[in-house]
Amino acid sequence: MKVLILGSEGFVGHNLVQGLKTSHQVLTADQLEVGHEKNYSKLNIIDQENVEKIVRDVDVVINLVAHTLVSSLSDFIQNAQVNIIGLLNVLEACRKNNVKKIIFTSASSIVGEPQSFKVSEKHPVTPKTAYGLTKMASEHYLRLYNEMYGIDYVIFRFFNIYGPHQKNGLIPSLYSRIINEQPVTIFGKGDQIRDYVYIEDVIPFFEKAISTNMANNLILNMGTGNGSTIMEVLDNLSKILNIKPKIDFKPNRPGEIGNFVADVTLLNSIFNMTPQTSLENGLKRTIAWLKNN
Repeated sequence: MKVLILGSEGFVGHNLVQGLKTSHQVLTADQLEVGHEKNYSKLNIIDQENVEKIVRDVDVVINLVAHTLVSSLSDFIQNAQVNIIGLLNVLEACRKNNVKKIIFTSASSIVGEPQSFKVSEKHPVTPKTAYGLTKMASEHYLRLYNEMYGIDYVIFRFFNIYGPHQKNGLIPSLYSRIINEQPVTIFGKGDQIRDYVYIEDVIPFFEKAISTNMANNLILNMGTGNGSTIMEVLDNLSKILNIKPKIDFKPNRPGEIGNFVADVTLLNSIFNMTPQTSLENGLKRTIAWLKNN
């Protein structure tokens, strides 16, 4: 299959390119001037003409482009331009250029305040950030383009993805502070539970979503169904690095949402598998990469 990955130079993109190019013809695009792959195009997702030139002559588009949650806190307008208008530009390009399928990455933060510990795809969605709001709108636009124009979609709602090539986020930040012997800031008791997913576990699901119709027009939680606290992540990192960090405990942040993990019943029923790498093993592999990069 001919697969176009938008956002190919980011953390998830880099891993997907490496994981998929052995079995598919992969084209790449992102906002950097130069990319890692030969068949790279510079992308400006809010420029409709530019998007239409890039999104053509492929079987499947994977859209990973996102203005991040952290960035969204200070710039709602840019967040909406990239995440909503950008997606609409991609969908319009798919419609005009007869691209039949788009795979999209949504986010667990779309949920807002969880009403249960295990959160299924049917859980009510009330985002508490502009980023979450754009992901909610995007999921509906994908449904709408399927209903109106027959463009198939697969939506993976990412939980806390981590691994090699990740430069920002909890785990690279903790690693950096530990090895530089800087104090680690922990809000509250560090007992917030999240569902951590090792990036390489994600690749087989994208492979099957590209190659088959089994997940067409579904929203699927991309999680493990298991939770770990921030302190468990920190303890694992300190054991692997053999460094005991100084911890600076601070009060809970306002607006901190409750504990939750992915209900992976639907994911397992469609693909007959779930992400399996343990937190300890995933962190060992991530640290091995961080040490060399």
